[in-house]
Amino acid sequence: MRTSWRELKDLGYTTDVKGNELISDEQILELFPQDIIPSLNSKDHLLATCDFVDELLVRFYGMAPFYKAGSLADLVGQLAIGLAPHTSGGVLCRIIGWTSSSAGYAHPLFHAAKRRNCDGDEDSILMLLDGLLNFSKQILPSGRGGRMDAPLVLTTRLNPAEIDKEALNVDCSYGYSRAFYEATLAQPHPNELLKLVETVNDRLGTIGDVRGYGWTHESGALDAGPENSSYKTLVSMEDKMHGQLAIGRLLRSVRVERVASQVIESHFLPDLRGNLVAFTRQKTRCVKCGHSYRRIPLAGSCIQEQKGGIVGGLTARREEETTRCGGNVVLTVSEGAVRKYIKVTNSIIENYGVDLYTKQRVQWLTDSADSLFGNDRVTVMTLNDFL
Repeated sequence: MRTSWRELKDLGYTTDVKGNELISDEQILELFPQDIIPSLNSKDHLLATCDFVDELLVRFYGMAPFYKAGSLADLVGQLAIGLAPHTSGGVLCRIIGWTSSSAGYAHPLFHAAKRRNCDGDEDSILMLLDGLLNFSKQILPSGRGGRMDAPLVLTTRLNPAEIDKEALNVDCSYGYSRAFYEATLAQPHPNELLKLVETVNDRLGTIGDVRGYGWTHESGALDAGPENSSYKTLVSMEDKMHGQLAIGRLLRSVRVERVASQVIESHFLPDLRGNLVAFTRQKTRCVKCGHSYRRIPLAGSCIQEQKGGIVGGLTARREEETTRCGGNVVLTVSEGAVRKYIKVTNSIIENYGVDLYTKQRVQWLTDSADSLFGNDRVTVMTLNDFL
């Protein structure tokens, strides 16, 4: 993690997981609940942010620079804000090291507090002063989604009782009892064995709800494997799906046809059906003034009235007459948005196979899209049709 044991000791890591005094880089430490190990990929951005904040303090606020960061070592120990995409609630954290992986390592409850415990393909951090100085409701867009990705709320102290209950199911024991293994032979529902496995929920209200988590099997360095996930290296959705299903085909415990059907049923079909409905019910929008219409005006352009304007010339004056915007009116949902998953869905069906019911549903929705965007009265024929 590129931080020496002496530096970690100054940050409060005085003992290892066994209670021994910290005297070596080889000892295993338990990560504090609000400490984070971000990716080295973020170093240039974070250092540039520190320079910007320092310049802002000096030139705008007339204060002394705060960070004066010239290297990664200067960022260790600094406070930051963890913020998940499409949210506006940040969580206070502290940088204690770096990883070469395209990932950020932190306490499971920290990830849950910022809502990144269920879908972790993207995440973000920003320096604390950047969040305190450069985000305000007064300068954020007023439109839909304008307050996303901005730290409008900051959690300064992580409370396990206030986070998503899913994270409280984290197993924190150092081993499993014989009774647990024997009970699994009957393949019961996991809820039936909760009394045999210690979870975070069992520790709520004690110091153990954030500290003292155990593990059952030793492992090497967390970032010793691939530095980047295939989900990010594979560009298109089709490549990602084929990668997932190719692994499923190699595993004896996986029925790849069942996986393909579930992905199509739970993701692609709802998206296609929802976009079909959205296309037929959509409004139109003026690209010039942003005004929306339930139907395209008969004039073929925006008819929103605008007041005022400057009449040019040497005797320039403000004109009080109202004029029409005249901007181009466009659709808000495109044909491409509706059809985007049809190609990959058909490719999955062709290469991996799905059950008949799913196949018929895909065909029905595909025909609906073709009927919506095509002219049913026009039949395209070639010379081969007459042979």
